[in-house]
Amino acid sequence: MVQKFVGCYKQAVNGKKSGTLENDIMASAHAFFAQDQGTTFNLEYAWRLLKDEPKWMGESIGSSSKITKTSASGASSENPDTHSSYEFNSSSPMERPMGQKAAKGKGKTNNIPTATEDAKNKRTTAMERLAQYKEDEIEVKVMQIMMKDTSTMSDSQRDIHEKYCNKMEKNMECS
Repeated sequence: MVQKFVGCYKQAVNGKKSGTLENDIMASAHAFFAQDQGTTFNLEYAWRLLKDEPKWMGESIGSSSKITKTSASGASSENPDTHSSYEFNSSSPMERPMGQKAAKGKGKTNNIPTATEDAKNKRTTAMERLAQYKEDEIEVKVMQIMMKDTSTMSDSQRDIHEKYCNKMEKNMECS
């Protein structure tokens, strides 16, 4: 319904004469709609909300030039319509919004590689922390064994303890 009224409104705007007010254009658009559809247009509130949307403005910008005959030979010239709601020197030119497929594709392609890289980085840092924790734990156990009180041990136990302590010292020097 609104789409059909937009066509009637454009027809009224194209047929307007000099000095015609917006109320007169709306009245003639309502008359065109009633003539075409056989009913009155009762969704004017919806049309007023939608008329400034990019879908409706894009059509009015594209058809903003009129072709007029300049001579009897049929040559024509284009005269840009001076009454345009679009400002050419504006700081923010009107752009079309991104399409649904493009938005979905952009969301899929950009997030997947970064998500996998983030997961890999988290995993490597976790593995590094775990390895460091295990090394620290082994070092604490070695220190506990080396600092063990040997005064209560027998001579054979003390000899075995000293051999293991020497092996551990050599392993710590190598690594």
